[in-house]
Amino acid sequence: MKKLGALLLAAMLLLAGCAKNAESTPDTATVDEATQAPTQSPTLAPTLPPTEPPSIDELAQKEFDRILNGSYADYAQLEDVEALNQMNGMQAGCEALALTVALNHFGYDLDFDDIVDDYLVYDNNFVIGYCGDPRKFYNGSGIYPPGMVATTWNFIEENDAELYPFDTTGLTMNELYRFVDEGCPVLIWTTYDRNSPRIEQYMEYDGVDYPWYDTEHCVCLFGYDLEDNEVKIADSWGGVEKWEDADRFEKVYDEVGRFSMVLMDTSKLR
Repeated sequence: MKKLGALLLAAMLLLAGCAKNAESTPDTATVDEATQAPTQSPTLAPTLPPTEPPSIDELAQKEFDRILNGSYADYAQLEDVEALNQMNGMQAGCEALALTVALNHFGYDLDFDDIVDDYLVYDNNFVIGYCGDPRKFYNGSGIYPPGMVATTWNFIEENDAELYPFDTTGLTMNELYRFVDEGCPVLIWTTYDRNSPRIEQYMEYDGVDYPWYDTEHCVCLFGYDLEDNEVKIADSWGGVEKWEDADRFEKVYDEVGRFSMVLMDTSKLR
């Protein structure tokens, strides 16, 4: 009996140990759950502020780049361009008259003295402002694209005009033809007799040398014909619209230094 009791006791201890081991060993599901990475919450997309519409400066620059890098036809001519005669009281105001012609093309009704009296920038530096009296031939000098761009902005802001001026100094004639083909008149600095300029001095401004020469003149380019090799301009020296030989015109334009200004219509850009 004593031996049998010992055997029974041993069996009971063995069963108790097995039960303890079974309780202390995690089952398969518990192991898998323990080794899995913790569940992450879904990432929400950041809330972005409302997108601002492009400014007129951005739109105009984009349009400018499109035109400059685009193709153009063999012939183009703007309508509603009428030259003004500087001898009718504006003897040294060719730049102001060229701008007047360009603005009138867009539907304005400016007289030959409106720009000079109300919008023209004046300064002792002929690059950024008109130096002298534009009404007197021997008492007026001139003004270059930086000053004419500022003058144009004076007009635009005063009249809420949907226009945009670009200083296109350095562009070739072929590049300027692209803008004429897109309906943009161009102010061109040249000589009034279309002979080579007799440059007397230079004025450096913003890294560019601007020449002073006694035959300084500005016209409005509003047409070209590649087949006949001609350009069409509104010239206040005589107050005429006329075709001229493109090679001769380009030669003087290059010799002067390739100074020009484009006037763009922005009414359809928004």
